Amino acid sequence: MGENDTNVSQISGIPIQQKIETAMKTFHEEERWESIFLFSSEGFLMASHGTSPVYGEENLLEFAHSLIDMVRLLEDDLPIKEITLRGKEGKTLIFRYFNALEDKLVLAAVASGKKGFRRAMGRLVKLIRTLD
Repeated sequence: MGENDTNVSQISGIPIQQKIETAMKTFHEEERWESIFLFSSEGFLMASHGTSPVYGEENLLEFAHSLIDMVRLLEDDLPIKEITLRGKEGKTLIFRYFNALEDKLVLAAVASGKKGFRRAMGRLVKLIRTLD
């Protein structure tokens, strides 16, 4: 993980990154999303699972961080926690912004539209917040 090692501490002998990726994998197996990435506010990849043939990690990082400034500007007057975009080939791009691990984090996912993702993403955010 390199520069991001300070954000990944040990809890009960299992790294936070591994706990998050295990949860990501569980929802991936339920067909909630093709791929999902957790980015820090500085753009560091903290955890990920899956691949999307249409939208890769770099694409999602660019979207997530181009939108984060807008989210920060709107936060005071209009709280925003999620931005959803419809992509090519029936894909949905989801960007969930939340505070955890002493940072403003971004969950960026590519969903295929087969099953709902909001509840699964909410459960994943809740898990990440418990790791503080």
